[in-house]
Amino acid sequence: MKYAILITGSGGQGVLSSGMSIASSVSGLAHSTYVPWYGAAQRGGVARCSVVVSDEPILSPLPGLYNAIVAMNDSACQKALSELRHGGLIVRNSNRCTSRISADAILLDVPADDMAKEAGDRRMANMVLTGALLGMVGVIPLEDVEELMLSKMAAKNPALGEMNRKALEAGYAWGEDPDHIVELEEKEVTDSKYSLERTTVGELLDTPELRAVVERIVPQILEHPLIEAGRMFRIADALPYIKDMITDEQLNEFRTALESL
Repeated sequence: MKYAILITGSGGQGVLSSGMSIASSVSGLAHSTYVPWYGAAQRGGVARCSVVVSDEPILSPLPGLYNAIVAMNDSACQKALSELRHGGLIVRNSNRCTSRISADAILLDVPADDMAKEAGDRRMANMVLTGALLGMVGVIPLEDVEELMLSKMAAKNPALGEMNRKALEAGYAWGEDPDHIVELEEKEVTDSKYSLERTTVGELLDTPELRAVVERIVPQILEHPLIEAGRMFRIADALPYIKDMITDEQLNEFRTALESL
């Protein structure tokens, strides 16, 4: 079992602490990695972190495509959609995320701001969303995250720890309820011959129709110094090494073109 989670939002929304809570809580039971992107997080810019949990050693902490996205605001959610696997899970704060999503995915809308306020403080919305993810997926026991969180806060601020616990449990209960799943208008999904998840870099380089797509949409990746060495990689697994070379719009266009062949 390997499960990759992308948590995304803005600085000050608790993105990084949510990721750290998940990754640290499973360290004694399974393998986990945690990779934060700070950017201009302290000034309200984009904040993201990648968490991978697995029952086997993790070869790369950056999976390329994720099983789940936890989004704390609308802008962050829309930008992250291209990094979600087909059939993946989107957990978003419905108090801040209102844009329509058309995707092959499961959507769990959570009124995290409202639920956090009921738990004691609206700033606990990140814990509500974390709990909703755990309740929906069931990969990590709620008790493990609670124990870690409360142990860290016991000495310096037990009252804050209790509010976090309430927020986490409220989110967990929300995520467990199947009635809270929002039906999406799915894109037409076909059994395409090629995809980011199945096609290798070697196929991309050697198959004329695939190489033509690369040359038309993302020709710059052909200049990567390690592209020949990465022939055995699936495109999805190679994405972390070329993310700085392509835009989200190019990735979406490339993915659509690949799957239409």
